[in-house]
Amino acid sequence: MLLELLMTLIEKFEETHYPIPQSTPNSMLIHLMEARDMTPEVLAEVIGSLGLALQIVNGNRTINRAEAELLADYFHVDASLFT
Repeated sequence: MLLELLMTLIEKFEETHYPIPQSTPNSMLIHLMEARDMTPEVLAEVIGSLGLALQIVNGNRTINRAEAELLADYFHVDASLFT
């Protein structure tokens, strides 16, 4: 009982003082690209267009469902990360 109370207090403190920012599909893609030292040109090979790749990377366009599936296959992750 005391341990549960202590854990609850610690969780509340961390949520208040050290919140984890919500990720976006774009930020997930950027993170995965950076982890692989991947350029927009390589991303273009995955989704089929350099113009689209640049728009997505720059945050000017959202990732559609078909692109999310292509990215999920390429990065070996769930497509929901990009939607």
